[in-house]
Amino acid sequence: MNILLITVDQLRWDAISCSGNHEIETPHIDRLSSQGARFTYAFTNAPACMPARSSLLTGRFPHAHGVRGGGVRLSEQEVTFPQILSQRGYHTAHIGKLHVQNHTYRDHTSPHPSYGYRTLQVTDERGTYRDPYTQWVERHYPEYAKAVRIEPGASRVRNGTDHMSSEGSFPAKASHSRWVSDTSIEFLREHGGTPFMLWASFFDPHSPFIVPSDWANKYDPNSLSLPRNCEITPENEYAIRSKKAAYYALVSHVDDCIGRLLHYLDESGLAEHTTVMLSSDHGEFLGDWGRWGKGRSEDESIRIPMVIRTPDMKGKPRVIEDVVQLFDLAPTICDLTNSMKPQSMQARSLLPLLKGELDEERTPFALVEINMEVSRINTTEVFEKTYRSKEYRLTLWSSQQEGVLYDLNKDPLQLNNVWGEPDYKDIQAELIWQLLQRLMETENTLPARTHPF
Repeated sequence: MNILLITVDQLRWDAISCSGNHEIETPHIDRLSSQGARFTYAFTNAPACMPARSSLLTGRFPHAHGVRGGGVRLSEQEVTFPQILSQRGYHTAHIGKLHVQNHTYRDHTSPHPSYGYRTLQVTDERGTYRDPYTQWVERHYPEYAKAVRIEPGASRVRNGTDHMSSEGSFPAKASHSRWVSDTSIEFLREHGGTPFMLWASFFDPHSPFIVPSDWANKYDPNSLSLPRNCEITPENEYAIRSKKAAYYALVSHVDDCIGRLLHYLDESGLAEHTTVMLSSDHGEFLGDWGRWGKGRSEDESIRIPMVIRTPDMKGKPRVIEDVVQLFDLAPTICDLTNSMKPQSMQARSLLPLLKGELDEERTPFALVEINMEVSRINTTEVFEKTYRSKEYRLTLWSSQQEGVLYDLNKDPLQLNNVWGEPDYKDIQAELIWQLLQRLMETENTLPARTHPF
């Protein structure tokens, strides 16, 4: 069994048409969903790139692998699923955004830690560094080499331009997304004859929303709905709509690139022996709650799309409503390839659910973690833990005596915080206990105990 893992950075769970969004066009993701299984209650392990991707690689919670937020590198001592598959003889490859090392202030021409990959082409941002993507543009489309360049993320945050939207001065053929799909297809042409595990990792639609020129008019801003719980004024309405249109255009462009990749699987015959997995690392507020980006515990930030198609599932689509998490893909990949799962993995394989079986040992809620510095001046860190089931969301902070609790059956938009209300006293206590128990169950047990004393 070959594995093709596709991740789309900062893709909201409901920003694909097969999830019920009639404003956006994602025909290739929809086709993948129609041939496989779509998970409707999938959540990230952390609403930020570095901890989420570290959890995906290791099958471990952020509090276990130690990447508790942005700016903390994943230890090279961690056991990753590419390492495990490499030992089984797989050609493991990663093309695109990895981001388990800090990408700011790093020499991107120096070798990247392998984390078990045999082929590794890392471009953690789009057009920012001297990396495989910018060198590809220089070789194939030198006329756009300057046009694809943008300032580093740290500078964009400082300058307040990180969530800008604009039409790029380059076409889709020179985009980062096209580089990911074309380079992935090149890998499959060269190595598809041997067992492979390829992670094709798209940066778009991550901010800033710079749309290739031939996709810039894909969506009419005036035809799109406005964000929820956001202060809309005559002065900001069109700008908000335009940013949403740019985000949607990037999603559709990535979908088109995914279509190219899936088409190659079909025409080459590789689809008959390849499991395709699609997910994102976290969501995007897209103006809801007056916010852009991610990093918080609302569903816009923590809920993600997830689709899996195995060769024997074609034509038998399924919708799975069990609560699952991003890092569950790691042990699933191990099971699909008959690889040994290390004891350190805390995630559960999705294989029983894919077979239509009950998984009674699966925890019926997600544990989502993030921590942040109070400010760039005050580096004290605030830890945030979220319990998210189908029925409730509970979020606690290390800096506060009170949390938030939402009854999702009565309040699906999470507008009415019932924390501390008498009618929810017992429920609140039970959820806190379940969250604490989950944290204790998943305490880090590395390094392994080698002797009683």
